Amino acid sequence: MSKLQSIKNSVIKTLVRVVLYLRLSDEDRDKLTKEQISKSIKNQELMLREYAENEGWQIVGVYNDEDWSGADSTRPNFNKMIDECKAGNVDIVLCKTQARFARDSELIEKYIHNLFHEWNVRFLTTVDRIDNTKRETKKTSQILGLTDEWYLEDTSLNIRETFKSKRKAGECTSSFSKYGYIKDPENNNHLIPDPVAAEVVKRIFDDYYKGDGLEKIANNLNKEKIPSPFEYKKMHGSKLQIPLLKEYLDYDYIEKTGTYIVSINLTNNETQILNNLISFNYLTTDKKVFNNKCEITLKRYTQNKTKIYYSEKDNLDINKFNESDFVLLNEDDDIPKTATCIATKTDILDRTHTIGYQFEITLKENVSKEKFYVMIKKAVDNIDVDLDFKINIRRKLKWSSQTIKSILKDEVYIGNMVQFKTTTVSYKNHTLVYNDEEDRIRKNDTHTGLIDKTIFYTIQQRLEDKSRSCENGEVHAFNNKVFCMNCNRVFCKCGKKQDSGYGYLCCKDKNDKWSNCDNKKYLREEELHNLVLEKINVLLNRFYDEESLNNEKDETIEQDLFKEKLKTLEKELNNINKELQNKSSYFQRLYEDRTSGILPEKEFLILMNKYKDDTAKLEERMKIIKKDIATTTTMKETLKTKKNIFKKYRHIDKLNVEIVGDFIDKVLVGHYDEETNSRDIKVIWNFQI
Repeated sequence: MSKLQSIKNSVIKTLVRVVLYLRLSDEDRDKLTKEQISKSIKNQELMLREYAENEGWQIVGVYNDEDWSGADSTRPNFNKMIDECKAGNVDIVLCKTQARFARDSELIEKYIHNLFHEWNVRFLTTVDRIDNTKRETKKTSQILGLTDEWYLEDTSLNIRETFKSKRKAGECTSSFSKYGYIKDPENNNHLIPDPVAAEVVKRIFDDYYKGDGLEKIANNLNKEKIPSPFEYKKMHGSKLQIPLLKEYLDYDYIEKTGTYIVSINLTNNETQILNNLISFNYLTTDKKVFNNKCEITLKRYTQNKTKIYYSEKDNLDINKFNESDFVLLNEDDDIPKTATCIATKTDILDRTHTIGYQFEITLKENVSKEKFYVMIKKAVDNIDVDLDFKINIRRKLKWSSQTIKSILKDEVYIGNMVQFKTTTVSYKNHTLVYNDEEDRIRKNDTHTGLIDKTIFYTIQQRLEDKSRSCENGEVHAFNNKVFCMNCNRVFCKCGKKQDSGYGYLCCKDKNDKWSNCDNKKYLREEELHNLVLEKINVLLNRFYDEESLNNEKDETIEQDLFKEKLKTLEKELNNINKELQNKSSYFQRLYEDRTSGILPEKEFLILMNKYKDDTAKLEERMKIIKKDIATTTTMKETLKTKKNIFKKYRHIDKLNVEIVGDFIDKVLVGHYDEETNSRDIKVIWNFQI
């Protein structure tokens, strides 16, 4: 070969554009420590770089999906690489093995054996020697794809069975502990109370039990700047992902008033370590000058030998960092509005490593609707190095009534584990599916509860009542406690509020225009309040009478109330089961009539659809009854004593939800008698008188 031809071949080789794709396989992840995982990724890249350089190819990109499964088609860097291939910017995709590229035979067939050919992209692996330009390796590639997929399927089934066994044993299998708890350092499957968050949980239950509404509790927590569960976990280094709420994600700039979390990551893409790395950060409306009209707080930063400063000096030379011009910041420090620049200084940044830090930015008003951008200037002393700056702006998640409600309804706070509430379709399809109540795995008393069980189940009953009324954030004191003697429907708030602060109560049948009840006379809330208050204080006085106290016995709350309720629920459940059996037999006869030609096809379809609708309603009612039975049974087993109830109070001046809940099971309101100008009001207590 002539010297000229050799030079020509060398030039052609140099122009071959190659991308390196790296991924840590799942089987390696189970065997390696965190340090070894990082080293494994580096070794992959070194091996592929050496291979490409020996071939004389030009490396135009390195893509790494370290924390993703090979069966997942949503891998971010994988898809970036695919986009580059589709755009014609890549000649070769180079991997260690085909399994690093994908463990899904559909992905392998789609890209390696189809689209890569269409895009003139060559696929190569250095270990198993797959080359999509050679026919003899295609079958090997397809066999490897199938065996890799079988491996994933078997692994998925084994993991599911392992998790199922752990859940049945009461072990926590979730990646993240519930707010109020942390994973036990000595046993990752066991929960222990978080000293800080547990107190917030107790406060939430206490406030609601005493009568505060969901919205009021959430507003109070936000006013006191208590971090929401998501923000609290993020503050403590959790990798919990933000809920998929569009209004909270991915802002390009800040314009609407509110509080935002700005996360900044800086990655060294160079092949060498960078020293004394400086970057300048700006909050700006014109993308030129630092314009700080917001309230800024440094919320978090990596301890990777990184320091963060602010300066109040004008006309700073960003090409020369002088530490004397800046003030050092600590976490949670406020940055004054007179600041002209924020700077970061990193002593050492290893290759492929990232530094990260966060600011909390609050925009209180923006009448002129200015757009505030976060800008980063290139690092001084390394002006030409390959640095990847990523800025993510999102809304700060605050407490909401829905968050409060989800905490109040979670049995984890009484020491119970209810798991397998959701699942995914398969290891390839990660669509979330909610499991039915009977399919969930329950284990009671697996860890230390934060809330008394009686209080918890009292709250559940209150939450179930959709007719509850809240004014000024406080729940109506007789919420779901007053019922009509005529039709057994609840008495709810109605009519205008009086000057005294009390309103009126009436039978809920009013909503149906009194179709089932003639108990139409309104009851003044103040009248009921005074009547019940007087009765309770009479009981308290009797209890504290010395003779009564000496004769007092620890009588349990009357269980006949629960027995009667359980009996009614179980009877209804049996009736539904019988009805379902009858409907099943009925449908079987319909089907036989259809097949024998007695019943026309059109009529059969009409009757079949009615059968399905009726069956679905019965099954839904069955779920509700089973839940009520479980709740009532648990309440029956966690009863207070009469003595404990009475010892909480000496004299009561005003009723609230907590007091009414302690003393009263229900109040029955009878028909108003116009002749006597009176009505029967019967109080049923939670104990024997």
